Amino acid sequence: MRILMTQRELLQAGGSEMVVVEVARTLAERGHDVVVFCPKVGDMARMLLPAGARVVRELRDVPWTPDLIHGQHHLPAMAAIARFPGTRAIYHCHGTMPWVEQPPRHVRILKYVMMCEWMVVRAQAEFDLPPERVTCVPNFVNTTRFSEVRPPPEAIRRALLFGGPALPDAEFSRLNGACAALGIELDWIGRAYQNVQPRPEIFLQDYDLVFGMGKSALEAMATGCAVIPVVPGQAGQLITSETFDQWAHANFGPRYFTAATQISTLWLKQQIEAYRPADVAAVTARVRWERTLEGAVDRIEAIYREVSATPAELSADTSFAPYLEGLAREVDALWLEREAVPVLRKRVDDLEARLFLRTPRRRLPRLRSLVLRARYGCQRLWRRLRPLRQ
Repeated sequence: MRILMTQRELLQAGGSEMVVVEVARTLAERGHDVVVFCPKVGDMARMLLPAGARVVRELRDVPWTPDLIHGQHHLPAMAAIARFPGTRAIYHCHGTMPWVEQPPRHVRILKYVMMCEWMVVRAQAEFDLPPERVTCVPNFVNTTRFSEVRPPPEAIRRALLFGGPALPDAEFSRLNGACAALGIELDWIGRAYQNVQPRPEIFLQDYDLVFGMGKSALEAMATGCAVIPVVPGQAGQLITSETFDQWAHANFGPRYFTAATQISTLWLKQQIEAYRPADVAAVTARVRWERTLEGAVDRIEAIYREVSATPAELSADTSFAPYLEGLAREVDALWLEREAVPVLRKRVDDLEARLFLRTPRRRLPRLRSLVLRARYGCQRLWRRLRPLRQ
């Protein structure tokens, strides 16, 4: 088949970036013609070239009309659907937030592919997606790349905070302190910690325990590391053979408002007490058997065949009108976040500087109070717009 994949950017290694690179390469190696449309291209695009997959910055450079569009990210996917009005599409969704990940609605998107079962349920409810069009291809690991498996040690001595969103300073300090109290050395690697390292298949070999979620957690498990999922505001449990399915349901990440467990020395001590080297090895074997790149691409190819055989509205019609109406509302909110809020904050700062020069000393406390209230108002607006922030 001629497959057009879309991706927001290929600048640094990340979850969706590695999905498009690994899936596109595997499809090309299996004989498909693959082009990736990506407006922002960097060094990662070179990873596609050895398999013969091509990357284009503009849709007019796609050399043929695709048989199917494999969309990732909201606007690039919809741009491809608009460019090729006779082509069916699927949308590969890696999250319901931020906005760029959210699944768009269109009559020619015949399947929405979620990367865990938890997202299937949420996306159907939040975006009113038809249940028959939503399916799951669980997150996966390239076991050829992650070929080396370390034997789990008898005791945990080195730990790594790997990938994911940055922990707030207070939680980071508590995690560091908890590790130190238990005689564990903690390192941290990832974009959120300004410490990006490109070869996890190598550096994960040095760690007994990894704090991570999603694809980072899977890669660590496939390497032979014990894994404890953490996110800002919530601490998870050691993933064991008994709890594997529970954590796999939500892509190996704690979900907000599902528990009150916080990072602490007592919490970490309880997780370490559940550590069993033989069980870590069993979890690793399961990941390397059930969560492979090859198995995921098998499932994706089956979805391609199903979609290709499904009747669809393929003519250029009014099907974009509802999408653009919704986009108009959403873009207004995005403009408010990107432009209006920073402008308000700058005006408050400028006003403060001018007034402090003109205000008598006895009135300075009152002025400080007014400025703090204005800043607090900006912060409240900023928090209310948080669901739209990237």
